[in-house]
Amino acid sequence: MKQKIALVALLCAALASAFGAGLSVPEFGILTNGRVNDAGAFVLSTRVTIDMLIEGGAKFAAWFKLGFKSDSLEEYLAALYSEDTLPDTPVVPDDLISSIRRLESITGIGLKTAAISVSEAFGTPLDLALFVGTMDVFCSGMDYPQIFGTAPFATKLRGFLYYPDGIGDNPSLYYDGIHAVYGTGLRLSLPGESILPSFYLYQDSWLGPGQYSADARVQFNWDRVKLEAFAGVSFPVSTAGVYRGGFLFHYDTESIGSFYAQIGVPRWDPISGFDMNLLYFMFEPRFDFGPGSLILTVFHHPAWYLQGQTDEAGLLEMRADLGFGDLNDEGWQGGAETTISYDPNAVSSPLSIEASPYLQSLWSGVKVDLRLNILAFPVPEFWYGMFAPSIGLTTSF
Repeated sequence: MKQKIALVALLCAALASAFGAGLSVPEFGILTNGRVNDAGAFVLSTRVTIDMLIEGGAKFAAWFKLGFKSDSLEEYLAALYSEDTLPDTPVVPDDLISSIRRLESITGIGLKTAAISVSEAFGTPLDLALFVGTMDVFCSGMDYPQIFGTAPFATKLRGFLYYPDGIGDNPSLYYDGIHAVYGTGLRLSLPGESILPSFYLYQDSWLGPGQYSADARVQFNWDRVKLEAFAGVSFPVSTAGVYRGGFLFHYDTESIGSFYAQIGVPRWDPISGFDMNLLYFMFEPRFDFGPGSLILTVFHHPAWYLQGQTDEAGLLEMRADLGFGDLNDEGWQGGAETTISYDPNAVSSPLSIEASPYLQSLWSGVKVDLRLNILAFPVPEFWYGMFAPSIGLTTSF
C-alpha cells in the first residue's frame, strides 16, 4: 500500500515539475446513498470523483488531468485490501507509460485529459488545442463562468446526485449537457468578447479506434441571454454516418426569474429513421419570489447519449423544486422536490412519484447536500425501502 501511495505522489509531482506549473484539484466530490437491497438490508454505497489538474503556460498552455472515480468506494476498498489484490511488481522509473498503466490498475486513478493549446496559432487569431481524452461538454452551460465570467446558471438536474445508478448499464455515466467530446484530435476556436466559435476533429473514443467525429460549436454571451448551438457527424459508424445537434438557451428577466432550455438529438442514424425517442429536451422555468424560488423542470430522456443506448427512450421526468434561502448569499438553501416520472420501458409500473426534502449549506468552502428521497409510488416490496437518504460533499482546491 505504501508503494502505491508513493507512486501516486511521485508521478503527480513529476508531472507538475515537467509542466512547470501548479497542481490543483478542480473537483472533489463524495456522494453516499443509502437504500434497501433485494434482501431487505439497508446498505450504503459511496461514489467518489476526484480530478487532479496540472496546468500552466500563457501563449503555450498545457494541462494534464488525472481522475479517480469509483462507483462504489466500499467495493473498491474491499478489493484493495483483499488477498486477491494483484501482487506488487517492480516499478520501472524510466518508463512513464508503464507507470501510468500500473497507476490506473492498482489505484483506480486514470488519465482523463492531456492537452496543449497555442494562442494565435500560425500568426492568426485562432487558438489551437491538441488533446487526448475528455475535452468539452456541449450545451450544459457549466463552462460559461470560466469562459465569460458569468454567474452559474446550469440546471441542478445533472450528475450522480440525481442519477446515482448512472445511465443504462453504465454506472459511470450521468447526464450533463447534450454531448461531450472524448478522443484524440484538435480544437480550433476564435475567442471573442461575447462569442466563441469552435471546431473539433478527433478520433472518437466513445465509438472506438478508426471511428472519427467532427463538431462545430458556437457560444454567445449577452447580458440577459446565453445561447449555445452545435452540430456534428461521426463516420464511418453507419453507411450514411451518424449525426447530432442541439442548442442551449437561457434568459434572465432580472426580476421574476429566468428560463433555461436544452433541446437536441445526441445521435441520429438516417438509415434507421427518426422518431421522438431520439430527442433530448429539458424545459426549466425558474421563478423568484423574494425569500425563495420555484423551479419547474420537464426532462425527456433520449434513446442515445454519448454514442451509446440509454435503455431510457421516452422516459419523462417532471419536477417541482420549491426552495428557500440562497446558497451563495446566505450560505444555505432548503426545500423539497417532487418528481413524477413516466417510463414506458418499465417492467412493472411505468409511473413513479417521489418526494425529496433537502438542505444545502456551505461550510468553509465545502458544499454539503443532505437529501431524503421518499418513493411514494409504487411502494417497494419492503415498505421501509421507500426511504433513501443521501449526503454529498463537494469542494475544490
